[in-house]
Amino acid sequence: MSKAFTRDDVVAPDLVPPLRVPGRGEVRYLTAEGKAALEQELAAPGTPPRRAAELAALLDASEVPPLPEPGTRRVFFGAWVELEDEEGARRRYRLVGADEADVRTGQLGVESPLARALLGRALGDRLQVELPRGTVEYTLVGVAYRPPAK
Repeated sequence: MSKAFTRDDVVAPDLVPPLRVPGRGEVRYLTAEGKAALEQELAAPGTPPRRAAELAALLDASEVPPLPEPGTRRVFFGAWVELEDEEGARRRYRLVGADEADVRTGQLGVESPLARALLGRALGDRLQVELPRGTVEYTLVGVAYRPPAK
């Protein structure tokens, strides 16, 4: 393909999470780790100008909410949760901002249906969530505000 039809400042879409530039007055929540990663990407040499502008706008509108007190057994933003489904299979997620969400790595965007169903729940609660594959019932078997041991 001719060089005239390519753009050097475009990064492959599957390598960069899409950002939605916040509207005026809109606050975007990020975890401390998510904010640090976006700041690092912004500071990296070679960040395309358009991506840099998006990152700067997002970081200007972002807020890192404080984590609850240690020992909190309710689910809030930033929590690591462990869920058990009807078959006994367990999954672990962390509730993060929409701009740092990646279900493949267990980073569940706080605006997702599952995260919304989890917010405010307590350890041991059962919840039903309508997912694309149908209604799934989970039991909340773990809540933590520090990374789980690997």
